[in-house]
Amino acid sequence: MQVYPTNKANMFDDKGYVEIYTGDGKGKTTSALGLALRAAGHGASIAIIQFMKGWQYYGELKSLLLFPNIKLVQTGRPDYVYRGSEKKEDYAEARRGIQLAREFMRSSEYDMIILDEINVALDYGLLPISEVVDLIKNKPHESS
Repeated sequence: MQVYPTNKANMFDDKGYVEIYTGDGKGKTTSALGLALRAAGHGASIAIIQFMKGWQYYGELKSLLLFPNIKLVQTGRPDYVYRGSEKKEDYAEARRGIQLAREFMRSSEYDMIILDEINVALDYGLLPISEVVDLIKNKPHESS
C-alpha cells in the first residue's frame, strides 16, 4: 500500500504520473475518485473533468462538494449518448473538456487532473486519439 507523505511538495515526483483505467462496466470512475479523495486528504488540489457526463444526479457530485480542494467540471449532455447517434453538442463538449485539461495542466494550480471517461469519448470518435496522446506527452513535469 502506497502512503503519500503529508508534505504536499513531496507528494509526487517532478515528473508526475499518468494512470489509465479501462474496461467495461463499473470501476473506472470509482477508482479515479478513490485516488482523488486519498490525495485530497493529504492536501492536494485536484481537478476532475468528466467527459460525456452532464447529468446532475450522479452520487459522486454531492460527495465531492464536501472537498473544497476538488474541482469537478462536467463536459457532456445530461442524456446518454448512444454509439452512432452522437450530436454536434457531444463533439463540442468533448472539445471543451480537452481544452480545459490543457488549461488545468498549464496552470500548475492542480496536483492531480482526472479525465474521467475520456477513453469512452475516444472510443466514440468524439476526439482524435492523437490529440489526447499529445496532451499526455506534453504534460508539464509539475502536473500529475
